This record gives sequence, C-alpha cells and structure tokens, in this order.
Amino acid sequence: MADDVTVTIYMPLTDQPGEYRPVKAVRQREDIYCVVGPVGPGEQWKYPPGTMVRRKSRILPNGKEEMVAMEA
Repeated sequence: MADDVTVTIYMPLTDQPGEYRPVKAVRQREDIYCVVGPVGPGEQWKYPPGTMVRRKSRILPNGKEEMVAMEA
C-alpha cells in the first residue's frame, strides 16, 4: 500500500462508550494514519482530526471485525 492512501477506520466515541464511527484516515507511513474530519455534530472522537493513529483489528458491538483507531 502506498502513502497518501485514504482508508476507513472506526473511531471510538468518548461521549458514547462502546460506540464507534467510520471515519477517513490517510496513510502517512507504515501503520501510521492521519485522522481526517469533520467530526459529526455532537460527537466527541477519542482522536480528533489531524491526530496520527495506528489501527488494530477489533470486534465491534455489532459483531463485525473492523480496523479501529488506536494510539500511535
């Protein structure tokens, strides 16, 4: 995968524990992504737009396995 590739990752919401939102992130280098906004009205993302994150596979509350934003 080349740099500048946009992917969808799932963002934990700090105001709604256990809830996630699909958001866009741009690959910066191997396993490091820059979160892209905008944040939805009334949402509080754990990692705001512009934050560098890693992604890790997790099972979400809906039972699906997705790539979730994690601390870089």
